[in-house]
Amino acid sequence: MTGLRLGCFAPQGWRGDIPPGTPAESLFETMVEVALRAERSGYGVVWVYDHLQGVFPDDRAPVLDPLLSLATLSWATTRVRVGSMCLSLPLHRPAQLAHQLACLDVLSGGRLEVALGAGSDPREALAFGFQVPSLRERILACGEAVELFRACWGHEVTQFEGRYSVVEDARVYPKPIQRPSPPVWIAGGGERLTLWQVARHADGCSLFGPPSRVARKLDVLAEHCRSLGRKLSSIRVAVVLDCLVADTEAGADLMVERHNRHREDPGSYRARRLVGSPAACAQQVQAYLDLGVTEVCCHFPDAAISDSPERLARAVLGAGG
Repeated sequence: MTGLRLGCFAPQGWRGDIPPGTPAESLFETMVEVALRAERSGYGVVWVYDHLQGVFPDDRAPVLDPLLSLATLSWATTRVRVGSMCLSLPLHRPAQLAHQLACLDVLSGGRLEVALGAGSDPREALAFGFQVPSLRERILACGEAVELFRACWGHEVTQFEGRYSVVEDARVYPKPIQRPSPPVWIAGGGERLTLWQVARHADGCSLFGPPSRVARKLDVLAEHCRSLGRKLSSIRVAVVLDCLVADTEAGADLMVERHNRHREDPGSYRARRLVGSPAACAQQVQAYLDLGVTEVCCHFPDAAISDSPERLARAVLGAGG
């Protein structure tokens, strides 16, 4: 699959991807082990997500901090890139985040990928005392944050006056190793605002959904790029997918039943995920590549207790894994 970069999410707990009963002192070890396996299997990047508490109100699952997770993964791995998909901007101060990310790029030896998002759960932010503007304001703030990051990473002293951030005499050191900056993505597929911000500011975008939905989003993104005089090919396009690898169709049905926590219609659930044998999952990946997607970011809910990441890598990347 020429041009594809395969990504794997490290288990952090929010999605029930750390086995219940894992001792607290083993949480980061569990995450690192999956990342090392992904590195050995040929994945191009290990991703983390950004949440503060479990999905359900009574969920006591541990949730590992994304920046601490990125630092841990940067230290533990040697070749695979490490990144956020994505950092929820309402949970962070953009200028301080620019400094933290610069440090992470140095720690990783220039392997950092940065993705920002507007935040998918305002209730989570409010529970921890963060103010949550409207969705429109949060999306616009993502585009501005990309510009602020690049200013902080590119200037000796940063002066920045935006709609959402004002920075005076900020000195961000160390500078990132990657020049002019680490790649910065904006996550989400909102057609009027989010994809417009991607076209204006970002190096990449991440989308969700079945191929038909992704095709529509790419058409909209292409139109935004044309209006700005930018080539669509200058933007890396990722699709973020859950991946349930099974030996048989009956086994796939059982995995859907086990992981379909919101009790969606099984057909709809499957349409937005990679489900089936490794070969079947590889065919589903190809359907996205045919649209122009260049990145597939896989979340394996059972990565810590199965060889699903390795099996998909062999099917998609070839015998070398």
